[in-house]
Amino acid sequence: MSAAEQQEILALVKPTLGAILLGLVFSSTFFGVTLLQTYQYYDRYWSDTLWLKLFVALIFVLDVVQIITVIHSNWWYLIQNYAMPQSLSMVPWSLGLEVGITTSIGLLVQGFFAMRVYILSRGNHIVTGSILTLTLAQFILGVYYAGRGQQTKLVATIAQITWASTASLACSIAGDAIITGAMCYYLHLSRSGIRRTDKLIDIMIVYCVNTGLLTTICAVCTIILSEVVSNTYWDTMFYFLISKCYVNSTLATLNAREKLRGTTQYAISDRTVPLNVVGRSSGTSSGDPKAVYLTTGTDMSFAANPAALKTDMSEVTTGSVEV
Repeated sequence: MSAAEQQEILALVKPTLGAILLGLVFSSTFFGVTLLQTYQYYDRYWSDTLWLKLFVALIFVLDVVQIITVIHSNWWYLIQNYAMPQSLSMVPWSLGLEVGITTSIGLLVQGFFAMRVYILSRGNHIVTGSILTLTLAQFILGVYYAGRGQQTKLVATIAQITWASTASLACSIAGDAIITGAMCYYLHLSRSGIRRTDKLIDIMIVYCVNTGLLTTICAVCTIILSEVVSNTYWDTMFYFLISKCYVNSTLATLNAREKLRGTTQYAISDRTVPLNVVGRSSGTSSGDPKAVYLTTGTDMSFAANPAALKTDMSEVTTGSVEV
């Protein structure tokens, strides 16, 4: 084989098979983090409600299936169709399934965070509805993209419907942005003026920002690469990470409760402290604010229910915040 032919093959393989292989390496790394966080969750929070434990189990199983599809796609290109350049014009079924799994995980995780926003905002239907609408849109567009692509399994056909993938990712980014913005806004309203409790609120705001940041970065990089280098697979290197980021952000949020509980115990030393004003009392003309109380005797389940449930000013103590 001449040097020119070798360079031609290298130019064809590097941005396609090389990108998919790197995607597998990065996905496997993130999957290791998923395994660790899943173990920590069931080890520390076995007393959580059944629905939450089933939810964690579901997204974990989907994440396992996702990494299997990535492994299979690498096997299909690198082993099963070794030295067959024509295979690069086709897409294996595993890549189509991977897209469906990623959008499904996005639907579940964003729905979970939408519930948190709904609770913290005390039933704000507009904000919650906007999040759910964008979440459903990213799921429908993602499934459409995967389904149409698998009808022919040709790269040329899939290139014609790239708009669906881009729109799905855009909806996902918008949903994450609204979730983060809403959580930070309502937590900011929870400031009481007490330095130590405000410090706890600051920690929770940082957690909210961090949970959606990495997912958004991966989605933005996927869109940019799919548009700039559309004839390559470089975008899959980041797309394979999106589901991993969703799962790990959820697990990190759930596993952070123990640390937050310790921070709260240090901050308020087993005293009931008014955490903040987060809304106005209904049924009154004076518009007196509702105070939210927090005690260290509660199960500090901020991850699934970040707002305290007791809001009556006449109450001396609060009930536990259940997940």
